[in-house]
Amino acid sequence: MIAIERILAAAAVFVAAHFAMGFINSSAGGSGGSLLFPFATDAPTRWLFGSLDGMLGLLSPVMIGLAGIAVLAFFLAFFSSLGLWVPADMWRPLVLIGVACSVALLVLHPSIYAALPLALNAGLAWVAWTSAWTPAAT
Repeated sequence: MIAIERILAAAAVFVAAHFAMGFINSSAGGSGGSLLFPFATDAPTRWLFGSLDGMLGLLSPVMIGLAGIAVLAFFLAFFSSLGLWVPADMWRPLVLIGVACSVALLVLHPSIYAALPLALNAGLAWVAWTSAWTPAAT
């Protein structure tokens, strides 16, 4: 039987992966974004310091790479938290890698809806960094 802590951890990293995936499939949030989809459909053209139009060739692939790494790390952490296919001792580094990429992406592509993903990332980072919970503990 799976403990409630494992289910909560799996749900948290799954939602974090969802937020990062929103940059790759930004059309899901519509043209303005929303609480569940913080990235608008113009995701590749926005940046912290203005438009990416002149820098699109360099930063857009970097930002898509950050989103891809975050999604992959969070999905692997999802499986690790449930004890499936990925060793339990990989949960902590996977979460920290996912959080780092996700936060970088959210800072480079700001949105008024970024507060929830940033809060979730902060919580996951704290749990992983302090080892407050690990899949091996349950």
